[in-house]
Amino acid sequence: MRFLPVLLVVLLAGTSPAAAQVADDKTVVPGVRIGRWTLLTSIPELLRMNGSPSSRPSVASLLVPAATWYSWDSLGIAAGTHDRRNTAYLAVYDGDYAAPRGVGIGVSRNAVLTAHGEPTYEGDLVDRGRTITVLAYDKIGLAYFLHNDVVQVFLIFHPGNLQHLIISC
Repeated sequence: MRFLPVLLVVLLAGTSPAAAQVADDKTVVPGVRIGRWTLLTSIPELLRMNGSPSSRPSVASLLVPAATWYSWDSLGIAAGTHDRRNTAYLAVYDGDYAAPRGVGIGVSRNAVLTAHGEPTYEGDLVDRGRTITVLAYDKIGLAYFLHNDVVQVFLIFHPGNLQHLIISC
């Protein structure tokens, strides 16, 4: 009977990291990571972790055409690089990932502004007749791409590199 409390503690301790891992898989930390992917993870490592990327071009490639993109449609995430080795951007274009304060795919422009305030940069780009509005926050390394005032994609990048991102667009 005295081993029962010890066994219970061991079992609970053994399951808590797994539970934390599952909850953590959808966590977005601007300028740092999306789930288990980080901006420090190399492209070769992402390919090892996730297998072959999807064959069709990533929607993110339309937003930062100067980067080479690898996307995994089954995950709704893409990684962009300028040298095919180091990850410069991570983008979410599908799924239930949400940036801080619950701002994710499908939320309104007003929700972005309420959550994060005025962006460091706001501008429009036109792709095949569609106007895409960019709301970017350089200090935290987060940018939202909206069509018709609704978030379609959000992207994390190294904080302080907004100028490079905007030039790429």
